[in-house]
Amino acid sequence: MPRKVDHPYHSSDLFSHHTLDLSYRLLRNNEPTLSLAIKNAMDQIDFAPTDAIMGPHTGYTGEMYMINDIFRQLHAETIVEIVAALTRIGQHAVDQKNLPARHLTILRGLIEDWATLAEWILQHATPEQNARR
Repeated sequence: MPRKVDHPYHSSDLFSHHTLDLSYRLLRNNEPTLSLAIKNAMDQIDFAPTDAIMGPHTGYTGEMYMINDIFRQLHAETIVEIVAALTRIGQHAVDQKNLPARHLTILRGLIEDWATLAEWILQHATPEQNARR
């Protein structure tokens, strides 16, 4: 009989360094304050432990951060502002038709990653939600 192994980490606990880095670079010219906030967060947060990243429970192999650490550094308001800024950039690119389809796909992925982080905050950071669990 196979033994069930409970892992202390789940993929929903992790956020990609790649997403932070690309967002930092993309926002640098249009939203320097948000870009700097992302850069400062990357400089102050340690990467997630290897056992949180590797293995069948996550499917990740790159550098990742724990979502709690990102939330503590960026706070909900900044995360919402990042989603809005990336969305504006994407809308502008669609309107101007000045980005290749591949770049739009990458931008869409960034927006989805940040929106997922904002959703995580809504699910985990409110006392009412935690009381119901």
